[in-house]
Amino acid sequence: METQEIIILVGQAIGIVSFLISCIRYFLKKKASIIKLSIFVYIFYIIHYFMIGAFAGSYALVISLVRDTYLYQREIHHKKHRHRKFYNNAFVFIMLFVVYFSFMLLNIQNPMNILPLLAGVVYMSFEWFTTNKTTLKIASAGTNIPWIVYDVLTLSFAGIIADSVSFVVAFLGILKDKKLRKKVVKHNH
Repeated sequence: METQEIIILVGQAIGIVSFLISCIRYFLKKKASIIKLSIFVYIFYIIHYFMIGAFAGSYALVISLVRDTYLYQREIHHKKHRHRKFYNNAFVFIMLFVVYFSFMLLNIQNPMNILPLLAGVVYMSFEWFTTNKTTLKIASAGTNIPWIVYDVLTLSFAGIIADSVSFVVAFLGILKDKKLRKKVVKHNH
């Protein structure tokens, strides 16, 4: 077995471990805990995508890592009502948007490489400006689609599994929210 093949196999194994660890977040209740686990898992996924040669996926996840680290700090400080002005500042959003957009321009020669970056900027926009959980689930489901396509094209087996599961979970969450809304409407009439 050649060195490159071994690196790819180890990368796929790291991706599978990342997926298994990320499954814990479906059992967490607090947003801060979910974000903290995501930050931890991103590190493994960055290594996974890098080792299988899917560099745009690594870039997108590095930016997501920075984004979620910021959001984790915002969540902590927002609850303490300190530094609210800084953590709600649109400047940070604009800077992250510019970084995503710059990486998209750098990868424009291969449209496949734009998919994870585009998914990242779209999800970040929803995550930043809405607190509606159903809207976030719709954004999550929608942004999983470009990731799934990217995973198939780059042969990221862990990514295919993780993003497909994430899509299904988000979709089921949307259906659950819809049923709960119908139940509330019927109860109020």
